[in-house]
Amino acid sequence: MEIELTANQKKALKRAVHNGDYHLLLGAGASRDAVARNGSRLPTGPELAALLADQFNVPFEEGDLLWRVYARAVEDAGEKGVYDWLKSMFWGVAPPQWMDVYARSPWSTVWTLNIDDVFEQAYARVRSEESRSLVTVNWDDEFRQSRHLSVVHLHGCVDREMERRRLVFSLSEYSGSSMAGAAWPLNFRDTYGLLPFVIIGARLRDEPDIEAVIANRTPSHEAPSFYVSPSISEAVERDLRKWNLVPVRMTAEQFADSWPELTGMNLKEAPTSREEVTFRVGRQFRELRLNTPGKSSPDRDFIGGDEPEWADIQNGLNADLDWIRQASADCQQLGRSVRTNTAMIYVGKRLTGRSTGLLAIGKALRALSWRTYLYVGDERPDVDAIIQFAAGGQAIALLFDSVADIADDVASLLSLARSADLQIVCVAVDQTDRTANVLGRIDEVYMARNRVTTINNRLTGTDAARLVDKLQSIGRLGIIEPEKKDARRLAHFRGRELFDSMAELENAPGFGRRVSELVDAITDPIHIAVLLLAALASRFDRKFHASDAARMVGMESDSLVRLVREDHPLSSVLKTDGIWIKPRQRWMALESCVTRLGSREALATLGVAMQRVAPRLGRTSHRERNATSLLVASFMTYKNVSSVFPDEDLDQWYESLSPTFGDWSARYWEQRSILNRNVGRSKPEALAKAESFVLRAVSIVRDSYSLTTLGTVLLTKAAFGPEREVEQYYDRAVDAFEGASEENPNNLVTWDAFLRYALRVLAPDGSSLRPLGDELMERLQDDWLRIHSQSVVAAGASEEMKAELANLKRRFQRITGRIGGAG
Repeated sequence: MEIELTANQKKALKRAVHNGDYHLLLGAGASRDAVARNGSRLPTGPELAALLADQFNVPFEEGDLLWRVYARAVEDAGEKGVYDWLKSMFWGVAPPQWMDVYARSPWSTVWTLNIDDVFEQAYARVRSEESRSLVTVNWDDEFRQSRHLSVVHLHGCVDREMERRRLVFSLSEYSGSSMAGAAWPLNFRDTYGLLPFVIIGARLRDEPDIEAVIANRTPSHEAPSFYVSPSISEAVERDLRKWNLVPVRMTAEQFADSWPELTGMNLKEAPTSREEVTFRVGRQFRELRLNTPGKSSPDRDFIGGDEPEWADIQNGLNADLDWIRQASADCQQLGRSVRTNTAMIYVGKRLTGRSTGLLAIGKALRALSWRTYLYVGDERPDVDAIIQFAAGGQAIALLFDSVADIADDVASLLSLARSADLQIVCVAVDQTDRTANVLGRIDEVYMARNRVTTINNRLTGTDAARLVDKLQSIGRLGIIEPEKKDARRLAHFRGRELFDSMAELENAPGFGRRVSELVDAITDPIHIAVLLLAALASRFDRKFHASDAARMVGMESDSLVRLVREDHPLSSVLKTDGIWIKPRQRWMALESCVTRLGSREALATLGVAMQRVAPRLGRTSHRERNATSLLVASFMTYKNVSSVFPDEDLDQWYESLSPTFGDWSARYWEQRSILNRNVGRSKPEALAKAESFVLRAVSIVRDSYSLTTLGTVLLTKAAFGPEREVEQYYDRAVDAFEGASEENPNNLVTWDAFLRYALRVLAPDGSSLRPLGDELMERLQDDWLRIHSQSVVAAGASEEMKAELANLKRRFQRITGRIGGAG
């Protein structure tokens, strides 16, 4: 059978395969021709039913289905007996040779309805040292995205000896699987609507849980999804086309002959080491090229406030502000006064042009013959693959838009690069308030000129001149066009913030000046909820996955993506590439959404959204820095939520989250503690709850963060409690801070928190010393000066942090009158 695809589908297919976007779903037909350890061919469903009946001596009548016979066997022989027998037959099998083609294909994830290890064994046969490592996942395992290749058994697998896996054979188990709300089946459901699939050997009518997904979702990706089966009736073909699937009347073996030609890849032979490593890097990074046309979406307007894309920088639409020009000059010094294996890190407040500058620096590096890549991964960087990739001798530049969460991986990468004398430069931008997190993970020896550079909040005179020149050259001066004197044009920008001064030029939609009108045009409260969550994600500088957005508001992911892409009111305020959702006006719609829903309802909407994606969360996903985990952590952070909902009862809101997060999330208890710590300054009785909550956090995860929070709570109790209890709380606080430092000696946040909260112990009112015993007072002050002195040394790479520490020192001196001393 010829596989009919349009020219656009063929291009999209090859692009998706090379980007690692395709998913594979295997049914029973994919295990055909595999051989069990006893030398017999793996049985089909009806054959397995007969074998089960014979092995466990249970009734078997003509027409009995597998699930019914399996249930009888378990009832008579017990789960362990049946599981062990299944394991002896279905694990450690010998896959057919044609399965190697599928094993070599660069899948995003492999999903299987089978309990056998046909794919795992084929992958083990073809993998090399450079291949991604493979992880076998049961449907009820904790969720996480990682750089490994996950083979997810949606009906269970039989890989373990001691701890039996939960299998899904019977109708009751089908029901239990769906009712459990486990993360992997939910993720399959949401992913199916967004990314392209190849479905091989799955008889949908025999898989009620899977048919329910495929029959009710319409893949929205431009690359085609395939359903491969030798027996597709006309009725089934009609259904498949309605579901936007390409029907392929082939066996799995026959399609294995066609797949390499469709992908444009040689999958019949083992890839070279270079090809394997290139694919691994390509999963997480997108190469930025200058020799390809800079095509921008027709509905985008960078000058009008839209977030920057590489095409905007390629086409020269940005103005090189002072910090960008200095960074470009530093790029020219790489290999001279600046080491080639180094980190160039820039921090700035929101809307200072961080992302634009990052891409502009990438353009400068590309012009200097560095191969330049932008990080787009949803997990920690694959450090080993990057090192092997750079070992080819090419100069590699890696760009990171937000780096604090993966800064330890960047540090490891640079350490290995220096040991191997490789040319790898990492350029990163982040928010100013994450500077301490960056410095705590990347030693200044790895930083260009041993420092983190702070981006100016306000435009300089030369910045203003370059902006005016750029805008004049493209005819976008807006309201300052009538001004003929350069001085007046420059005055519009000089000393002002970039975003505000640009917003006034044309009042363009991207700057959010008319966003309330766009919000008013949206009638469905669910769509308002999507926009609210997207605006919050933007406000907190987090990525927002389309599958998370849909799950949070109870929509199907493919339906949401189509709404945003079509001529719908949502498309005026949201945009998507099919995977990520972004607000067009950044977070400018946030206030309008809160007003529209009402503050209390908006807060409740946020809480429900967090609970709905909770199955995707866990310690593993947090360790991998998955986008969902980072997003919910930001939503849960007291500082963030209180800034948006200052007048709401946040204690009650956190309480409503307890059934979902209370048993396992240390961060949840930390944030509840921080809330009560802040309330405790005016209501001391709240400090008791603050201490209990943070001790719960420490009991769940003892790390530098939970111990630092414990230290701040104890110092607050020392500050606002009775004088007789100051010393005991202070001693316990010091123990907590020292424990935090032992967990992470480089975490500057720990001792910065000590300095701030210890000042309150000295002067609860912020200005005058409280009456304490001379010995305790001297100890408090000496400790403070010692820690301050050490912190100044540790923060030497950041002018911003040194300025903050100097400000703390001045406050200490005003309170104590003590001018001399350490620091």
